[in-house]
Amino acid sequence: MNNEKTRGTMLTSSAVILCLVTFVAGFACGSMMGEHKALTRETPAQAAAPAPAQTSASASSLPDAAAQAEHIKHLREDAVKQPDSAEAWTKLGNACFDFGDPDGAIEAYQTSLRIEPGNADVRTDMGSMYRMKGEPEKAVECYDQALRDQPGHRNAVFNKGVTMLLDLEQPAQAVAFWQSVLRDDPSLTLASGAKLRDIMPEILVDAALQLEARGRKDTALVAYEQAIGLSDSFAPALVHGAWLLEGMGRSADALPLWKRVLELYPDATDPAGKPVRDRFKK
Repeated sequence: MNNEKTRGTMLTSSAVILCLVTFVAGFACGSMMGEHKALTRETPAQAAAPAPAQTSASASSLPDAAAQAEHIKHLREDAVKQPDSAEAWTKLGNACFDFGDPDGAIEAYQTSLRIEPGNADVRTDMGSMYRMKGEPEKAVECYDQALRDQPGHRNAVFNKGVTMLLDLEQPAQAVAFWQSVLRDDPSLTLASGAKLRDIMPEILVDAALQLEARGRKDTALVAYEQAIGLSDSFAPALVHGAWLLEGMGRSADALPLWKRVLELYPDATDPAGKPVRDRFKK
């Protein structure tokens, strides 16, 4: 079963791409903040729209939900009739996954894996469901098992790193894990077609912004530092790292980052619209 293009991976938001565009246009990086979206389980190649708030006026969505529930009911009946069919239980798990029912998905995936224990795709999807439940340690255990069953499984590689980075708040460990994978497969490519090596700084900045929004400033700073360590010309990491340092009362530590920004973009402005060069005027 190869289902990595429809589930199993988490999305890096369009925020970093937007920031790169604003650098080319003269660096209005403040616009990045309002565009930030959460990392999700979807394929990196697709942008996930935020779910609208449900109100009584959104009754048109109810038939779809009812149809999905009915579909799951039929799949469950089929699986019960075929207790030794890993495929039937996986289909049920996938439907629950897509419906946002992690408990139902995990139960179905567990049954599928008892029948076919080495299915790395199913194991990875089960990890994503544990992450949805707020159990990142169990998610990582699933990704680790998937990687034992299928070394280099790209969804398991990506998801484990993001879970470590964002949920367990271990940016340095996440980068170390990804780099260990890249030593064996330097050209590892994600489902989006992007190479992991190339997109790591973007993932780190995207996660750092979310960590900042949660008030986890120290961890966010580590994520920015990791991104800069991977690419000292990655402007979003430089700018947001410097901006965060200033906000933490560490302006002196921020100055080397602002200097590097000016080397790359002499007309750069900070997220508040102030020219970066003004910080160096006597």
